[in-house]
Amino acid sequence: MVTIKIDGKEFKVDDKKNLIDAVKEVGEDIPYFCYHPALKIVGMCRMCLIEIEGNPKIQAACNTPVKEGLSIITKSARVKEAREGTMEFLLANHPLDCPVCDKAGECDLQDNAFSSGKGVSRFEFNKRNVPQEEIGENLLINHNRCIVCYRCVRFEEEKVGESNLGLFERGYHSLIGLAKDKLIAHNYQGALSDICPTGALLNKKTLFKSRVWWYKTAKSVCHGCSTGCNIETNVRDNKMYRYMTRENREQGMYFLCDKGRFDLDWINENRLQSYQEKGLPVESSKVIPSILSKIKTANKIAIIGGAHESNENLSVILEEAKKWKKTVITEVRVIDSQYEAPKQVDFLMTSDPHPNTKGAVDLGFVSSEKISDIVSDFNKGGIDLLVVIKENIPEGIQHGKGLVVVLHTNITASVKDADIAVPIKAFTEQSGTFTNKNGIKQEFEAAMNPVLGMPSSGDFFRRLSLELTRKEEVLVGNH
Repeated sequence: MVTIKIDGKEFKVDDKKNLIDAVKEVGEDIPYFCYHPALKIVGMCRMCLIEIEGNPKIQAACNTPVKEGLSIITKSARVKEAREGTMEFLLANHPLDCPVCDKAGECDLQDNAFSSGKGVSRFEFNKRNVPQEEIGENLLINHNRCIVCYRCVRFEEEKVGESNLGLFERGYHSLIGLAKDKLIAHNYQGALSDICPTGALLNKKTLFKSRVWWYKTAKSVCHGCSTGCNIETNVRDNKMYRYMTRENREQGMYFLCDKGRFDLDWINENRLQSYQEKGLPVESSKVIPSILSKIKTANKIAIIGGAHESNENLSVILEEAKKWKKTVITEVRVIDSQYEAPKQVDFLMTSDPHPNTKGAVDLGFVSSEKISDIVSDFNKGGIDLLVVIKENIPEGIQHGKGLVVVLHTNITASVKDADIAVPIKAFTEQSGTFTNKNGIKQEFEAAMNPVLGMPSSGDFFRRLSLELTRKEEVLVGNH
């Protein structure tokens, strides 16, 4: 920690941080566009201009080292005039299309125009007009909105490891465009749109879907893999519209891959909303007795899957299964990648497509048997009841050997093939925690309202235990 002066006041700040971040932590604010805490400094936008005592020229804050005795001025008339000038140049060719721009309401250009702009324009000439262009499989660029901050180019080169974008022409004619003759196809097109401080980069999948101020927001964790990226869910009329990055600087989380960001249709569509028997909807009162009967007579029970469930649900399942006083095998690992440390597919996404494998393993939701052994045991009649939690029924299962019960959020082929299917809440409809690949337990909030009466996986196991207890009480009473 070092002592610096900000507008005449002394503050203790972290000298390892960028000046913009250090100033923000003590309650002051320096506007910027091109700076990003996870990218290298370029100082292109000239928005973060400040005065430094002892230096005759105005300087860019992002490129100023934090050191003992530094004294900066962020609110002088000179700084104000410089920032107003920067904004005036940036807005000279920028269209006034906020009413139709997807970025409206969460746009850095809007915010800085209001806080640091003049409020009027002296530009009397025709604005430059460059046609919108498709640059990715899910990415458009509106050249007229681009302020050439270079964030997108730097992100691709520094994080994705590709160089699909470049800066072309000079001065008035400068624009960001494709540097290759093919569209961008990588897993971070959503992140490119996210990192853009204006509405220049747009994702086709979310274009013109909703205004941002109509969303109900909740803190959550991405379900796409074991990295556990921190996100905000955006819900409107109980429909999940999008995931947005929720910065977690302590863990270095700033971005989100497309696999996690856009895998949302299953939350809104094709949901399993009733119990099913042999693929046909039934009331719970028709199938619960069959499950209870099988639990009572079973020699061995297997519960597999569950890496999409919260730690809290898994704890309840383990606790309730113990009450049955049967031999119960639990195994969360249903694919090979869950048996080893997750491998990085790219700089964020891992080879394990489950958000809570680590949490389940830590809780002991594992056995000495592999899935192939459990399948073989079931087919030989050694396992009488197989419960599958939000996974596909394992290949090779021979139906008719025992009872197969699938707990799922959606109508899948396994739900239709199961003897009994049970609807459960999605993780977005409840609160809880996932444990990521690094062993960090992260909370997520309920973002949507489930169908009235729908249980979580933990609730369903509680009901089974409660029903079993009631049956025993009735039998004791009759004797």
